[in-house]
Amino acid sequence: MEEQLMTSGEAAAYLEVSRQQIHRLVKAGKLKAQRAGDFLLFTRAELDDYKVTPKSRGGRPKSAAEPLTRARSA
Repeated sequence: MEEQLMTSGEAAAYLEVSRQQIHRLVKAGKLKAQRAGDFLLFTRAELDDYKVTPKSRGGRPKSAAEPLTRARSA
């Protein structure tokens, strides 16, 4: 059985992101792609794996010792 390959445009539509985001994910090593000339090709299995991978929302993690609000000093 042959694996279905998708172009970066098709992969972007499948993951509901932009083509630029697809290229950023590949460059960051978060999404695997095969090169065919100037094209990036993706397997549906690889895209499905990416879909279920937990994503970081960015930002700085809050420390347990860090207060959530600051007390006003008089």
